[in-house]
Amino acid sequence: MNIIGRGKVLSETISVESIRNNVEINGILEPENFDIKQYVKYKGLRSLTKATNLAIASISEAITDAGSRYSEHSPERIGVFVGSTLNPLDAAYHFMTDVYEASPDFVSPVKFSSSVLNNISGWASIVYGITGLNSTVISGNLSGIDALKMAVSYINNNVIDVAIVTAVEGNEAGSIYQQGNLQKKVNAVTGAISFIIEKDEKNYPIIENINSFQHTEDNRDKIIMNLEKDLNDGITKNLIYGSNNCNDEIIFNYLKSKKFDDELNILDISRSSGMSNALSGFLKLLVSMDMEGETLVIETNEVGNDSIIKINSKIS
Repeated sequence: MNIIGRGKVLSETISVESIRNNVEINGILEPENFDIKQYVKYKGLRSLTKATNLAIASISEAITDAGSRYSEHSPERIGVFVGSTLNPLDAAYHFMTDVYEASPDFVSPVKFSSSVLNNISGWASIVYGITGLNSTVISGNLSGIDALKMAVSYINNNVIDVAIVTAVEGNEAGSIYQQGNLQKKVNAVTGAISFIIEKDEKNYPIIENINSFQHTEDNRDKIIMNLEKDLNDGITKNLIYGSNNCNDEIIFNYLKSKKFDDELNILDISRSSGMSNALSGFLKLLVSMDMEGETLVIETNEVGNDSIIKINSKIS
């Protein structure tokens, strides 16, 4: 599966170079002076959540990057897949708060569309005239990666020909996401990253495999078992990890014990990405696309879903 387009709307301080150089972030980094009108002109976007507009903006960048490789596809053969954490639930929370704390008479109909779980992927489809399927995935750090895996499955089963896959985290005032971040005083990256993928044999970065599995509190060694398997199955030159949870130390200790530092270019991005949730895996993918040869991208949740992605940038 090839990545034919990429787009991002992030803070100016976040780049492939800053991540590769392990520049530590401080606080919650948001796209500066974000204005959806700079990306797309479409009536009604002002009433949408910041997360929805960030996703729409990053998709605009990805479509431009893909060019004719995207535009040659018919709208019904294009899918939209979005990964996020609390953002899809936030509008529903505030919508229902008005119902319970005031009365149904005070509910704003303008807010209703944003309370639908598939709001972000649905609005992206509307704005860009896409009539293929759309879906939203909520699975913590794996939200973006699981959305990518879903998109790959639909393409492989000939349901669609091309997919737009977006990871997004908004930080709008009063949101559940913002309240949680402020309460914990975390370092985090917010914004949106989009990839456009299709089957292609041309000179694009290629996703060779997505190995997904689950672990519990009692069997974190499952992460290492799968990592060993993937390391043995290919000619890996680079390895990117760092999900800001307990699994990072387990991966670090394993790589150190096996002395992989001598064989691999290893990058732990935890300091330079923070608690980025759905964006965590996509930040790693962005970095991998600028690395030479085969790269393993490891993304984990504290417990639950994990994935190891094998990607070849085709840079030589």
